[in-house]
Amino acid sequence: MDNYVDFLNIEQIYYWIYLLISNIFYYLNPVRWTRIYYDNWPLIMLYSLIFSAILLAGIIYIYNKMKVVKERYSEVFNTVMIPSSDSEMGVLKNERWEKIIRHVNSESPLEWRSAILDADVILEEMLTKIGYAGETLGEKLRQVERSDFLTIDSAWEAHKIRNKVAHEDLDSIFLNQRLVKKTISLYQKVFEEFQYI
Repeated sequence: MDNYVDFLNIEQIYYWIYLLISNIFYYLNPVRWTRIYYDNWPLIMLYSLIFSAILLAGIIYIYNKMKVVKERYSEVFNTVMIPSSDSEMGVLKNERWEKIIRHVNSESPLEWRSAILDADVILEEMLTKIGYAGETLGEKLRQVERSDFLTIDSAWEAHKIRNKVAHEDLDSIFLNQRLVKKTISLYQKVFEEFQYI
C-alpha cells in the first residue's frame, strides 16, 4: 500500500502566508531602507556621479546632432524659399506677372494662351532656382516632395492645362476666359507660397 498524506495541513499554509507577509513588510520597511541608504552613501554618490556624467554626455551628443539637423533644415528651406531681396529682380518678376494679368483680362484668346504659357515659363524658372533639375517642367515637378511644396497639386493642375492649351488650336471651344482665370489663380497660389511674385 502506497504511503500518502490524506489530510490538508492548514497550519502549514497559514505559516507560509505569515512568512510571505512578514518578508514583504521587512523589505518595504522605510527604516530598513534608510539604514541601507546611509550605509551605502559613498557608493550611491559614486553611481549618481557616473549616471549624471552619462546623462550629460547624452545631452551634449543630442545637442550636437540637433545643430546638424538645424543646419540641414535651414539649408533645405533657405533653398526652397526664394526671397526677392534684390529689388530689381522683384520689380522684373512683378512686371512679368502684371503682363500675364493684362493678358488674362483681355478679350483675345491669343493673349489668354500667352498668359498661361508665360506663367508656366515662370514656374519652370522658379523650380530651377529652387534647385530642381530636369529637361522639362514635368520632370522637375516629379522630384518635388509634398512636405516641401504645399501647392504641388495646384502646380500640376495648372501645368496639365498649359499642356492642353499648348496643343489645342486657338479656334477650339476648350479655351475660355473662365478657364484662363482659374489656371492663372493656380499659378498664383504656387508663386505666393514661395514669395515669387
